[in-house]
Amino acid sequence: MDPNASCGAVEKQRRQVAIDTARASIELEGFRLTEDELNHAQRFIDGEITLDEFVQGKANK
Repeated sequence: MDPNASCGAVEKQRRQVAIDTARASIELEGFRLTEDELNHAQRFIDGEITLDEFVQGKANK
């Protein structure tokens, strides 16, 4: 499977839950994600980028 291909519905839901959980944890600590960070997370959810690209992508910019 092409790692950059859009993911299926089940994987997309799994990614959405993971991002929502992480976001809730961040917000409980009193922080807020920027619009750019939210867009980056959405690209991961949609399967446009891999997990490695998601984790490393923003750190390298």
